Amino acid sequence: MGCFSGRVEAPTEELPADTAPPTQPADALPPAPDLGVSETKLEPPGPPAVELDVPTPADTAAPTQPAAAFPSATDLGVSEGKLELWRKRGGGELEPVLASSAVAVLDAQWVISHAEAGGVLTHRQALPKEAFLSFADLVEATGEYGYLPVAALSYPWLTKDHPDPRGANLARVARALKALLSDHPVFGKPVNPRLGVFWDFGSLHQHPDPPNGVLRTEEQNALFKQGLSCLGTLYSHPKTYVLRLTSFPDGHKAEDQAEGTNVASTLTAADLGKMRAGVEYGYGSLIDDCVQDGGRRPPLLPSAFAAELEKKSFTNGKDDKPLVKQLYEAAFKEQFGKATVLNYRGLGWGDAEAAQLAEVLASGAAPRLERLELQRNKIGDEGCKALAAALGKEGAAPRLETLSLGENKIGDEGCKALAAALGKEGAAPRLKELYLFCNEIGDEGCKALAAALKEGAAPSLKARDAPLATRPSPAQCSSHLPSRAVSLRGQQGAA
Repeated sequence: MGCFSGRVEAPTEELPADTAPPTQPADALPPAPDLGVSETKLEPPGPPAVELDVPTPADTAAPTQPAAAFPSATDLGVSEGKLELWRKRGGGELEPVLASSAVAVLDAQWVISHAEAGGVLTHRQALPKEAFLSFADLVEATGEYGYLPVAALSYPWLTKDHPDPRGANLARVARALKALLSDHPVFGKPVNPRLGVFWDFGSLHQHPDPPNGVLRTEEQNALFKQGLSCLGTLYSHPKTYVLRLTSFPDGHKAEDQAEGTNVASTLTAADLGKMRAGVEYGYGSLIDDCVQDGGRRPPLLPSAFAAELEKKSFTNGKDDKPLVKQLYEAAFKEQFGKATVLNYRGLGWGDAEAAQLAEVLASGAAPRLERLELQRNKIGDEGCKALAAALGKEGAAPRLETLSLGENKIGDEGCKALAAALGKEGAAPRLKELYLFCNEIGDEGCKALAAALKEGAAPSLKARDAPLATRPSPAQCSSHLPSRAVSLRGQQGAA
């Protein structure tokens, strides 16, 4: 989770304790998929609409329920296979809210049609039934390629009373959704045939007409509160799409508007602000422009997120920062605490981004991490030094088995720092695979790493049987030609 829209509206009244959603045992749902996502994953956070007093932690605790309460395939009218696939991808984490009426996701195809007709999004209660996808629709739309058919939008509200009064952002979002529903360049068909979109104004119950005293009903307010509790999961789930608008549409200037809480995503993000005018996007080209080359930012520690949040203001003029901080911290701890894979390949990250990621790793936030993918970036010596310092900290990566840093800009100094870090007691004790191919490492860096290994660093790691002379020069190196002298793996590694 990371970005939030300019409003995160809090409930208008307290609910009695007996209306709190039921709790659910930890083993009621299958474990979510690994947190790591491929470079084709779209994803950052951005919440609902917020006003008035901020709820307490108990108010926004994630709603849970016993396994028996979850609907069956028969209840939903879907096949057992589809429901099994949905839950295998971690969809069960979203069920407590999606299966209720607390959150309603918009049908991406309806959004596209509404935008192309020149429409403007209205609040949830005023939208027609056909604007939404049901929970059964989402299960049925779960495709075979890895992602849940759910997207969450993060964006700044353009005015206090309406997030997009002229439909300008609606048109921009529709353009991206159309690309996501197009054929995948490899699979030859859409990743998901349908897509449900969480858009706070249309997905959570709103106050229909606050200036004239028309507010949510008591029942709607209770559902709104329940919906808030799911925000962290919607925006941080490894298998949901997350879209963020980081720029203002034509006719709206940032200096004329209160800035929304558009802070970086911890996981993945498609930055729709990077879409180019006049380009008709497909799935692949949207990813190329909006996810790679800075479209996705590194994760932030909750403390760093809180510091950035203090620089922001909310369109509604109220201080909803405590709620946003609370939601972010809960999602961060949940997702990083269970992550076994972090995949940040091909994102155009340099030293600054590597250093930001290193802060997260050094904190011990990912104790179950087994694989860290950072290849095909622009990380140099300084970034490698920061990562090395983090990994050299005892307890920072106790289960890390694979570290992939190939196809970066790391030189001898970065490699020597990595060698020194791995030589520290307790540093990455389970590391079996280290990939450094296609960097700028010379003999000096290779010798330092070899010496560290000889002294017992990373005991599960051993060099392949390849002389230094077989290492190609950087000029010879391509994405398919490994530098064997610096591609190291344990005996159990893949061939």
